[in-house]
Amino acid sequence: MKRDFQYFFPSKLIFGTGKVKEVGIYAKEYGKKALIVTGKSSAKNSGALDRVTESLKQEGISWKIYDRVVSNPTFEDIEEAAAFALDFSAQVIIGLGGGSAMDTAKGIALRIKNEGELEEYFEGRKSSKEAAPLILIPTTSGTGSEGNNIAVMTNTKNGVKKGLRSPHIYPKVSIVDPELMVTLPRRITAFTGMDAFFHALESFISLRCQPFTEMYSLKAIELIVKNIEGAYKNGDDIEKRANMALASTLAGISIGISGVCALHAMEHPLSSFFGANHGEGLCPIAVPFLKYIKSHVTQKLASISTIFNIDDFLPEEEKAIRVIEWIAETIDKLNLPKSLGYFGVKKDDIEALARHVEEHMTHNLSTTPGHLKYEDIYSIYLASL
Repeated sequence: MKRDFQYFFPSKLIFGTGKVKEVGIYAKEYGKKALIVTGKSSAKNSGALDRVTESLKQEGISWKIYDRVVSNPTFEDIEEAAAFALDFSAQVIIGLGGGSAMDTAKGIALRIKNEGELEEYFEGRKSSKEAAPLILIPTTSGTGSEGNNIAVMTNTKNGVKKGLRSPHIYPKVSIVDPELMVTLPRRITAFTGMDAFFHALESFISLRCQPFTEMYSLKAIELIVKNIEGAYKNGDDIEKRANMALASTLAGISIGISGVCALHAMEHPLSSFFGANHGEGLCPIAVPFLKYIKSHVTQKLASISTIFNIDDFLPEEEKAIRVIEWIAETIDKLNLPKSLGYFGVKKDDIEALARHVEEHMTHNLSTTPGHLKYEDIYSIYLASL
C-alpha cells in the first residue's frame, strides 16, 4: 500500500430507491436544456427514461434524447453525439444507462467544450480546459463510471480501447437508484456484477493501492460476495440490488483512485477486435491471471479471505488459493464464459493480443504486481483458451 497518496472526489452522490425522480431538481442548477444520453431500448423499456423526462418536465427543463449509444463507443460515435449536443445547444448532459452510456456522456461533455479531436485528449497530447456539467444515472451495477473521471472509448485507427481521464468529467451529480436495476436480465446482472468485483479486486491489489482504495474496495468486495448470486437468481430483491449498486459505485471510486491491473488491460483488445462484452471478456482471463501473479499477491488475497468464509486458521497460501477458487466457482454458477474460445479467439490470435497489450496498455501493466512483460501476457492468454 502506498504511504504517500492523494484523494479527490468532487461529485455529489445521491443514493436510494426512487431518487431518479429528483434528477430535474439537480439538473436545473446547470441549465434549462438537457441532453439525455442513453441506449436504444433498455431505459425506455424499463421506464427509467420516462422517470427522467417527467422530472425534467416538472422543473421546466427542455430536453432531447440521444439514444444511439453503442457498446464499446468509439471516437466517431462520440463525435457524432457531440455534434447532436451542439446542434441542440445542450447545457447539461445526462448519462442514463450502463457504462457505455455514461462514458459517451462524459465524452460529449468534454468534446463540446474543447477544440481539437478526441484522440489528442485520449493520448494525452492535449489537456481539457473544462467540460459541460454531467449528471450520471447508472442502470446496471457494473462499471461504476458514476464514481470517477474515466471515460472508456476506442480508437478505431489502432483498436486501442482504454480510459480517457480528465478532472473535468467527474459528474456534478450521480444518482444511484437501485429500482432502475430490478429489470436487468440475469446475464447482464451476472457480467456487470463481476465487472464491479474485478474493479474492486484489481484496485485492491494494484501497486497504487492506498488507504482510501482499501476502504472502498474491501466494502465493495464484501457486498458483491454476499449479494451477487441472490441478485442473479432473484432480480426483484431490492435489498440485494441496492447492495450491488452500492458495491459498483464504491468500486468505481476505487479504480478512479488506484486504477485497474493487467486483467482489464488484457480484456480491452477482446472488446476491440472480437466484440466481446467487457464484463464477459474479463471472466476467462481472471483465474489464469490471478494464478499467474499469485506469488506477488498471496498476502493481499489471504487478507480478504474471511469475506469469502474461508477458514482463518489456514496458511496464507491456501487462503489465496481458496479466494481464486471462489472466483472460478462463481463464474461457473453465473453461467459466464470460461474460455476465450467463446469469443472466437484462437491460439494464432494470442501473439497479436499480447503485443497489443504490451504496446498500448502500459498504464495498467505498471499497476500490476509482478511487472508483466510480453511473455507473461502471452502465457496468461494461452491458459485462458
